[in-house]
Amino acid sequence: MQYGILFMFLSTVTSFNYLPEIEIDLSATPKQRWKLAVRTILDLYGYQNSFGPVFEYHNKNTFYILEPQDYKTIANAIRTHYPEYSQELDGIVEEFNRNEITFEYLSAWAYFHEIAHISAEIIESTAVLLSTADQIIHGRNMDQGPPQIRNITLHLIIKKDGKYLGESVDWQWFKVGFVTLLKYNVASLDQNWKFSDPLTKDQLFTFIEQGVPSLAWEYRYVLINDNLNTFDRVVLYLEQNQVACAIYNVIGGTSKNQGVIISRDPFDMNPTISLNTSILGQTNYQYLVQTNYDHWLPDPQNDQRRTIAENLLGQLQTNLRNEFGVFTVMDTYPIHNEGTFYTIIMNAKYNRLIAFGQPSITQTDN
Repeated sequence: MQYGILFMFLSTVTSFNYLPEIEIDLSATPKQRWKLAVRTILDLYGYQNSFGPVFEYHNKNTFYILEPQDYKTIANAIRTHYPEYSQELDGIVEEFNRNEITFEYLSAWAYFHEIAHISAEIIESTAVLLSTADQIIHGRNMDQGPPQIRNITLHLIIKKDGKYLGESVDWQWFKVGFVTLLKYNVASLDQNWKFSDPLTKDQLFTFIEQGVPSLAWEYRYVLINDNLNTFDRVVLYLEQNQVACAIYNVIGGTSKNQGVIISRDPFDMNPTISLNTSILGQTNYQYLVQTNYDHWLPDPQNDQRRTIAENLLGQLQTNLRNEFGVFTVMDTYPIHNEGTFYTIIMNAKYNRLIAFGQPSITQTDN
């Protein structure tokens, strides 16, 4: 099969879903900060067509390894190490007002990715960095299940003390954190699942009880920390902070060639890959792609997303080395696939985040 750039925008634009925009004011009382987000989803879709099936799916496929005491252990650790986030979770529990949605249950969701690295094998998401002219275009596809996740995805505008700090598009915002982020005037960031040797449950719980932050709270710290006010400082922090599971951080800056992929693991040091450097025998990279596998390993035969995206980026004509060109790559199968439910295009130079709620697509033969 031959892959080329598929200009699908005009033919598919009517199938995009609107992502509701919610303003999160971090100056508000902690218990009040996220209530509007919960209420908006419930008013739009109802519990049974939004959170209900998502929770049920991951109870079965992710949290099945947890015992009742495990929920209490995670909750106690969050109460101890993150009292402000605890109050925010309390407010979300209040807004749900359902017996099965407890603080202990949402505490486990705070460490969703870390737990899933033990209990599940999730192939999800593609990230692209394209260096062009004086800027970086950052594309991001999120792939997950079940389909109702589309109905809990929000476009968040975050402010504090009257100042707008940045934006995020996320379905896991009820963890009171972010796995995608545009920090205004600094950087665009997203996290991708990384396959690696799994932790044991005991190892993970040791990290949690020690107060190692969940992945979603890493980016929240980046957002609110005034000292992390340059691309280089953000990169250095995310190269050095402690993590409780394997992860890729994909980061774009405000200037040409400011783009890196950081490969993190709780125990091993991995090389950071940068734009416009010598990588794997090649030089002057002007684009990078990250899925779920280390760059020094070939794509699996049954998952060629990275290879296909790199080929498409290499074929881009000069007039498509822009946000639209990156979108066409992100919207091509299998980069946009059965599990893709949103695409984001970010540009930190211009503080621009464009979000598309995406339908599932499946390859067909003509």
